[in-house]
Amino acid sequence: MAAPLQHFSLQDCKNALSDILDALKEGENFQRLEEAKQSAGNDMLRTMQIVFPVATNIQMEVIERYGFPSDGEGIIRFTQAVKMYEKQDEEIHQLNQSLKTLLIPSVTVIPSGPEQHNGS
Repeated sequence: MAAPLQHFSLQDCKNALSDILDALKEGENFQRLEEAKQSAGNDMLRTMQIVFPVATNIQMEVIERYGFPSDGEGIIRFTQAVKMYEKQDEEIHQLNQSLKTLLIPSVTVIPSGPEQHNGS
């Protein structure tokens, strides 16, 4: 069943994203996510291996309430719906950005010494 859910409205999308953000910040879910983040550190590969599966499981619990299957296909279909709606609605775009910020570590770029130019 690869077709998008026709009963998943723009308002449902806002609610689902808000529910996901709330779920990621509450009690046991927050603890599991923080432990995964600490284990992964600032390593993107480890984040993909450790943090994303934890976050995905939490998201699957939420999207199931909105009619999506609680599996990989459900996550893909939900993500496709979010991408479609975020082009139409700034609030959905902001909620999705908040979700990404929560899950993806910030990248610190450290300038290397010899390649810097100080104008001399």
